[in-house]
Parts: sequence; C-alpha cells; structure tokens
Amino acid sequence: MQKSLLLTLVILLWSSAVVSAHTALEESSPANGETVAEEPQEIVLKFNTDLEKTSSFTVENTEGEEIPFGIALEEQKMIGTPGSSMADGEYTVNWKIIGADGHPIEGTYAFTVKKEEELVSSAEDEETNGSVSEDSEQETGSLLEGQQPDQEESSNAPYVMVIVLMILAVIAVGTLIWVVKRRGD
Repeated sequence: MQKSLLLTLVILLWSSAVVSAHTALEESSPANGETVAEEPQEIVLKFNTDLEKTSSFTVENTEGEEIPFGIALEEQKMIGTPGSSMADGEYTVNWKIIGADGHPIEGTYAFTVKKEEELVSSAEDEETNGSVSEDSEQETGSLLEGQQPDQEESSNAPYVMVIVLMILAVIAVGTLIWVVKRRGD
C-alpha cells in the first residue's frame, strides 16, 4: 500500500512540473502596441519552445482584410515577410503554434504603422491644437489589454485537460488498489 501511495505521489509531482511549463510568445517585432514609422519589412515572433511545421500567423488590417505574408520557421521563431504593401493603420497579428509538447496555442497582438511624414505632421498639429485626448489613449490601452487574455485562455486550456486527466488517473489507481485489497481480504 505504501509503495503505491509513494508511486502516485511521484507521478503527481512529476506531472505538476510538466504542467507548469507554459509555451508563450516571448517577444515580437514589431512589439505589441508599438507604432512603427515605416512599413515593416518583416514580422518576427519568438517563442520559448521549438515550433512545429504547422505553426503560422496571419496579419489583418482594421477592416479585417488579411495581408498576405510568406512565413519561414526557424526553431523558436516565425519570420514573415509581407507579400503586399501595408498602408498606415492598425494591424492585428493572429498566431497559432504547436509547441514541442504537441499542444496547440494561439494568441493575438496589435501594432500600428504610421509613416514618418505623418508622425511629423501629427506632432506639428499637436503643438497647434493641444495634446492628444486622454480618451483615445485609454481606448488604445483597453484594446491592447483586451487582447492579452486570448493568449492566456487558449494556452491554459491544454493544461487544464492534463490536470483533469491526472486526477482521473489518481482515481483509477486508487480504485484499482482498493479492488486488489478487497479481493485479498
């Protein structure tokens, strides 16, 4: 009885170490919330795990139109080069990966393209018209904050399933031990 209890404890401790290893987007270029002064020549997403071949991302403008990208995978990176020009505006990057552990994970982030001449004229307008309204800054912050939970929710789903399976395995082992003990009596 003590051996089976010890074995169950070892399995639970080992599985909790596996469950705590989260696959996540470590960095991106352009970064989340960044405003770039020129059209990006590439988008780079770096993860903390090796990527499977089916990993990909899409880029959409504010109208929801997908911008074509050629994507190359390099161990922990996805590098995309645009197939067409990117006009000024906000873009959303939707990524989907299969980590080395085999779990599908997805997330979203946004960046803005605002070419240099518009940045200069905006700065001049601000000087003449006053500063940018706080409401628009709050709306932008809320938009960016609202996108982070997508990544967390989707990346936690496989781990919840692993925990549930581990609990079921412990129940099954406990039931098996109980049945064997009962037959022995």
